Amino acid sequence: PKKGAIPMIQTNSLFDKINFNGGNLSSDGGSILLSQFLKKINLKKLLDSIPFVDLRHLPVYSNTNILFQQIIKCLLGYNDQSDQKILINDPLLSLKSLICSQATVSRFYDRVSLNTTNEFKKIITQLAYDFVNTNIDDPILDADSTMVTTCGNQEASAYIHHYQENGYHPLIINEYHSKLLLSSLLRTGSAYSSNGIIEELEQLFTQLNNTGNIRFRGDSAFYRRDLFKYLENNQVTYYIRVKNFKKNIRESVMDMVINQADWNDFDYTEPYYGEYTIQINKTKKRRIVYKAFRLEKGGMLQLVPMVYCIITNDFEKSPKEAMDFYEARGNSENFTKELKDDFNGGILSHKEFVKNEMDFLISSLAYNLYHVFQQTILEEKDQTIRMNTYRLKYQKIAVKVIQHARQVTLSFSSAYKNKTQFTQYWNKVLQI
Repeated sequence: PKKGAIPMIQTNSLFDKINFNGGNLSSDGGSILLSQFLKKINLKKLLDSIPFVDLRHLPVYSNTNILFQQIIKCLLGYNDQSDQKILINDPLLSLKSLICSQATVSRFYDRVSLNTTNEFKKIITQLAYDFVNTNIDDPILDADSTMVTTCGNQEASAYIHHYQENGYHPLIINEYHSKLLLSSLLRTGSAYSSNGIIEELEQLFTQLNNTGNIRFRGDSAFYRRDLFKYLENNQVTYYIRVKNFKKNIRESVMDMVINQADWNDFDYTEPYYGEYTIQINKTKKRRIVYKAFRLEKGGMLQLVPMVYCIITNDFEKSPKEAMDFYEARGNSENFTKELKDDFNGGILSHKEFVKNEMDFLISSLAYNLYHVFQQTILEEKDQTIRMNTYRLKYQKIAVKVIQHARQVTLSFSSAYKNKTQFTQYWNKVLQI
């Protein structure tokens, strides 16, 4: 071709025809692992106890059935109401349930009340408590606040200065080892980061086995004297970041001076760790652990060190051990990201707050169900993968649904590379 000419687009194809008449094919063959697991733990029976404001006569779809469908959709990653059509038309997903229309789902939310969400939350947390009490010897509770962005005129939404956006301000408490949500509280946008923390912990400690083995971590938003006292009274060891008070920084620097620490020896990669105590009363002390280092700016280390502190009632760990333990809570923020990104907990589209709360709780339950399933059924590296990775690895499998003589046969793609592991997980689910 001449210089500057555009080459002709190739019109030849390896395929003569394409159509969408392949028969009873599903792209979610691996969904049988989770659906069978939910059947084994009798999830529908648990949902039957949730009250709704229901004035319907002879309804075709029960509230339990619709709620169960929404949980399945969230687990499988179908997060829009319009995705209800996928459940209706998919030959596998629609096989065992009577799937309702999108309009029926919309009307379902009109029957949700505050009593509905309160009872639903109890089911979510009880599932987590039972697992933690049975499987975790030394629970670590990580408290954090996050943000759910809203748009338009959504009830109880407000501008949150920390995030510089309008939204809601949920409070999350995870158990670190299991990743489970022990508390999932959707709060108004005007709520402060630690609002409701003691009330949530009061509910939590009535269900969670506490033999003095529980540890609590939180950022500086949870630096509250009433919280310290409450945790101490309940024999909980806590590690909470201190707010950037000038007094604490001054005390930390003075401690470095007393210990003749050379600031030139400490940078971000090799910080200085120290501690001092503060007297609460004649018999009680609290421990301040600090970390000091100098940052590099313009090729030179800054003269004044950066200092940040945590307060704790743990007097056994070394300053470095205590600080390292606190900083490990950063991984729990990834659990919150998974809730928001993989389970659609970061998008709430209803105008009314109680409906948004119901959606947030559906995401929370789906999150907990997956992680109970993960810890119970999955093995080795699969016990650490996020939900989106699981979906790609074990859910999105081509399968042909064959029905005849009152039997259903699922014929999976022979090209599926994880067939051995999948079969092993399937057998484990059947044995529950």
